[in-house]
Amino acid sequence: MFVFKSIKHLQDHLSHNRLEFGKIGYVPTMGALHQGHLDLIAASKNKGCYTVCSIYVNPTQFNSAEDFEKYPSTTEQDIIKLTQNQCDVLFLPSSAEMYGNDVVADKYDFGSVTNSFEGALRPGHFDGVITIVSKLFDAVKPDEVFFGQKDLQQCVVVKHLIKIRFPEIHMNIIPTRREAGGLAMSSRNVRLTDDEREVAVKLSQALLNVRNQVLHGTVGSEAIAATKAQLLNHPKLKLEYLALVDADTMEEHQVIETGKQYAVIIACWCANVRLIDNVLLTD
Repeated sequence: MFVFKSIKHLQDHLSHNRLEFGKIGYVPTMGALHQGHLDLIAASKNKGCYTVCSIYVNPTQFNSAEDFEKYPSTTEQDIIKLTQNQCDVLFLPSSAEMYGNDVVADKYDFGSVTNSFEGALRPGHFDGVITIVSKLFDAVKPDEVFFGQKDLQQCVVVKHLIKIRFPEIHMNIIPTRREAGGLAMSSRNVRLTDDEREVAVKLSQALLNVRNQVLHGTVGSEAIAATKAQLLNHPKLKLEYLALVDADTMEEHQVIETGKQYAVIIACWCANVRLIDNVLLTD
């Protein structure tokens, strides 16, 4: 596996060999890799792509300096995992390489896509996401990109960005990898104690409970209220949102229509760790 820290060296490598490589597949990450990330690498390889992974913890998408500082860094272990999973290139830039001397995000407004839920609770978060994804796409110039469904709203944001600025890129959204109890894999899970991890499985149970009720005709708000009372009334849990949304626009709905894709989404604190998750109403 090749490792590059500069955009120039990365682009030189990719441009000189692009005809030989065929399609370039790209997996952007913030490191602390788990099996969910490796599923994205596998999806790229299965599509016959020459596969590039980046590891960069982007400061402009964090609303809390403490959260940024606590974000786990396991670069040496990540390199081993990527090598074992046949990743072809690792891009490992610094903030100076990505932003120069001014580490500031541009401003974006994609309507409900950026302004609801994560966008409303974390002002500026998606400005940082869109800014760095744009920079990374410009650096790698991929044909195919791979993102995990766990960050559903981020996927919707990136799809919108691709539509308006990178129409040559094809986006692949890979299903969420879960732990044995149903907890969605996340780099933040390492901060959960064993007791907290047992409580955190209630999030995925809540999503499935709402989904099942809605699919059987229950109005979204009624399904959500019942689920909150049944599964999320726990002292270690602090719910931020649980909602039924249009999976393409992130607009909240109470009833579903045929021909559209919906998702049940959740954000919840488990003790001191903020977790997000979602399930599509139909696969």
